[in-house]
Amino acid sequence: MARAPIGRQQLLTAARDELVRGNGLLELSALTRRAQLSTGALYHHFGSKSGLLAAIYDGFYDGLRHAIADPHLPTEADWGTRERRRTHLFVDYHFADPLAPILLNRAALDPELAELEAVHIQTMSAFAADNIRHGQSVGELPSTLDAASAGAFVIGGLRHGIAQQLRAEPPVEPFEAGERLWHLVASSLGIA
Repeated sequence: MARAPIGRQQLLTAARDELVRGNGLLELSALTRRAQLSTGALYHHFGSKSGLLAAIYDGFYDGLRHAIADPHLPTEADWGTRERRRTHLFVDYHFADPLAPILLNRAALDPELAELEAVHIQTMSAFAADNIRHGQSVGELPSTLDAASAGAFVIGGLRHGIAQQLRAEPPVEPFEAGERLWHLVASSLGIA
């Protein structure tokens, strides 16, 4: 994998830090100070502030897809056991990233970012639908499920459920959040 140019990576790291510090707000002057780069570097690498934010979103969702990928799951387990583990990995990824609450709760208010997130959610929903079809083909999920709708329901439910769990008071531990969400996923898919 090719390394990102130093200035580009400095800006991405500084922007993530500034978004966390500013609870979703990103001021260019604070960003360039933190990155120790000029505003021109931002435009050179990303074209605009929106381009930078899009790169952060893309990085977040690329990391999520990697974190929940099949190689991280038990190979000999039944479908439900594997998907329970995948649900926990999904939750753990969000709980481990301090930017997750901001991306799930604040940044979606930006129309450009909401559109970008929708693309990522659609991609993940399509993957979930294929996975549900596999569960149906091996007889572990009801054949009456509409896989496309179920995939969208699961991914959308996880996305919003995790956002709610991250806001919970008192704070919820990741394992407990994963169990809560897995129970809802399993129930919606007809898994006993």
